[in-house]
Amino acid sequence: MASLVKFLALVVVAGGVGVAIGMGLLKLSGDDDPTPDADPTPTTATTPRTSTTFTTASMRAKRLAGVRVSVLDARLFTDETPSGAREQRARMTVRMRAENAGGESVTLARPILRIGSVRIATDPDAEGLPGSRFAALRPGVAQTVTLRFSPAGEATPKVVRDRRARVLIAGRSVPMRVKLRAPAR
Repeated sequence: MASLVKFLALVVVAGGVGVAIGMGLLKLSGDDDPTPDADPTPTTATTPRTSTTFTTASMRAKRLAGVRVSVLDARLFTDETPSGAREQRARMTVRMRAENAGGESVTLARPILRIGSVRIATDPDAEGLPGSRFAALRPGVAQTVTLRFSPAGEATPKVVRDRRARVLIAGRSVPMRVKLRAPAR
């Protein structure tokens, strides 16, 4: 009986240590953010006829519920020039498709690239290029665009090593596998 109690105690301790190690690794990886695109300070507005309070964040989430987004392709081009290698610069292109299956038009906020804990906005130099941002999505309409990002610093070696990243768009975090490509000459 004593050996059974010792065995059960060992299992419980080993399980607890395993959970602690797993949580520590999750914290270190930076992939523990449960709310990818939450508005930290939602505003509220009360309609004059009722006492019901609606938050703009919940109304936005309801409109975005009918939007489906998917990553078609993600490529990272590293910069091998001496200054680019020193600053760990790269360029990333992400082809995405968004479809509005909801009942009203939706305008998507600028997508954010997330590599670990680093968040990167779309490249402002590419904003004027055709097909580089989503236009307003009418009901039943789908669009495909090519987003451009310029990761630098700690984000570049992380995405080269892990070959994965996320795009924060339409109130959700969309995971993607990243293909590495040689720099353009």
